[in-house]
Amino acid sequence: MKTWILAGTLGVCALLANAQSLPDSQTVVIPGGRLQTIELPAQRHFMNAETFAPFRGGYELSNGQVLHLRNIGNVGALMYARIDDQEEHRIVASGSHSFVALDRQLAIRIDLRNDGSVGGEVLMQMPAEKLASGAIMPAHVQSMGLASR
Repeated sequence: MKTWILAGTLGVCALLANAQSLPDSQTVVIPGGRLQTIELPAQRHFMNAETFAPFRGGYELSNGQVLHLRNIGNVGALMYARIDDQEEHRIVASGSHSFVALDRQLAIRIDLRNDGSVGGEVLMQMPAEKLASGAIMPAHVQSMGLASR
């Protein structure tokens, strides 16, 4: 009996030790789930101009800003995203309906629904800023839902 308890305890300890040895940079991506971090994909999803075409255009965000997506080229399309009149970011497909900026400033998930409506979200890296009170808001990632197209 003591042998079984000892073996079980050692097995649990081994699993915990293995879980702690994973690098911090590894994240779990749940397809269709909420975006959690802005990370470049280990392997890019190939998307040409034809498969990117349904995503081109403007999307109103839940905070009132507008996300704009465009591409250049036909094969292995060069894709770009910007919010309002801010700097444009080159993006790569990280899945069939998700994109990440190469500079890790944006992560985008767009759910094009059969009824013509759109869902999804945008993560945007926000720089540190000094508030009117004198306090400093550290750099953080802001999440915004897609309100409409």
